[in-house]
Amino acid sequence: MVSIRHWEAEKFLAKPPEHVSFYLFHGSDAGLANERLRSVVQNFVADIYDDFQVVRLDGDEIASNVGRLSDEINAIGLFGSIRRAVWIKAGSRNLVPALEENLNRIQADTLVVIEAGALKKESALRRIFERERHAAAIECNHDTSEQLRSVILAEAKGHGREIDRQTTDLLVHSLGADRLTTRSELSKLMLYTHGQQKISEADVAEVIADAKNVSLDAAVNAAFSGYIDQVDKTVGDALDSGADPGFLIGMAIRHAVMLQRAKIDMDSGVQRDVALERASKRAFIFTKRDLLAIHIERWSVSTLAVAVDALGRSLLDIRKDAKLGATIVSRAFLALASIGRRGANR
Repeated sequence: MVSIRHWEAEKFLAKPPEHVSFYLFHGSDAGLANERLRSVVQNFVADIYDDFQVVRLDGDEIASNVGRLSDEINAIGLFGSIRRAVWIKAGSRNLVPALEENLNRIQADTLVVIEAGALKKESALRRIFERERHAAAIECNHDTSEQLRSVILAEAKGHGREIDRQTTDLLVHSLGADRLTTRSELSKLMLYTHGQQKISEADVAEVIADAKNVSLDAAVNAAFSGYIDQVDKTVGDALDSGADPGFLIGMAIRHAVMLQRAKIDMDSGVQRDVALERASKRAFIFTKRDLLAIHIERWSVSTLAVAVDALGRSLLDIRKDAKLGATIVSRAFLALASIGRRGANR
């Protein structure tokens, strides 16, 4: 069986070939590998929590006792012929010898699934699954923005909630490190919004574990929008959340550079909406499209160059005297807001 790439996995697993009895779930997203494996097992056995139907084995144990896997594959259910799954958690030892002995001895009512981490293409474990007819290697890497968006929308729909694009964008920005973590955070959000028809950005900021990023983003957005009256509060909130002053300056530099690229695109003839779309994809922080439009309108290539230079000096000042970090970042953001406000009055 050929390797099933990350973006092909959902379609493949929705209706897997009947002749496939061995599955390897591998990749950089351990939570996603576990989720996909669990789904396959749940669709195969009657009760995933029944120890007679699902046998969990340690990979290193199988590697040191090749016959153990054969025994489990050929075992007859305690209460007659029932579907059984052998769930193996791969360790550091080589599983290939045990698999080579059993790939062609599979019983119709037995499924073998292996949960592994990231494996190189030349990995012996991947190669044996990719070449055997009864086996499939399922790649499980971190979700792309679009895949994460689909997960969020499906979760909201499943709980009868509405969610607009801006709130979905905020969730995409805040989640995605690991599918298991994403599911956990979304579950908390659904519980928090129980009884509501719609999920708001305020709900996300209140619940999601990565919500401190929301306060960092708010500080950068206030500064570049020219909202001087919001700078002290948003910078204070960001610092209170545990943000490092130097990191906050770095975020502002990245945002300024992204805006420069958008302005250069527009100056070279790229349509404004296209430049905005490109900018939103490059953005290091979460910025609503309407705010991003304000930033692009209020800043020029030259004023952004001045901002990057000034922010760079502020970063050096913080490195020289970290104790003054809060004061330095507050002054720097107030200076940015002043430029942003002048840009509004042009």
